[in-house]
Amino acid sequence: MATWTFVVEFEGGTYCSQFRAETLQDAISQYNTCDPSEQGAVPLDADATELTGLKNIFCTGGLAEDGAPVMVANIVKTEISE
Repeated sequence: MATWTFVVEFEGGTYCSQFRAETLQDAISQYNTCDPSEQGAVPLDADATELTGLKNIFCTGGLAEDGAPVMVANIVKTEISE
């Protein structure tokens, strides 16, 4: 199981959190369940794009809520030995 680190930019704030999950979609679902930013959820869709030339780093964005400002989420998949 991987650790997924979220760095979410929204309305001038940066919100960082980590979740353990098998897939990117599962990690986003976990993030959205507790929404640490308290500003709106990360879009759960196929638009999360792996960044060119990098491995296990994704970026997605969109409107946090209907009519809300744009948010950007950078998501990093890592294996952490404990």
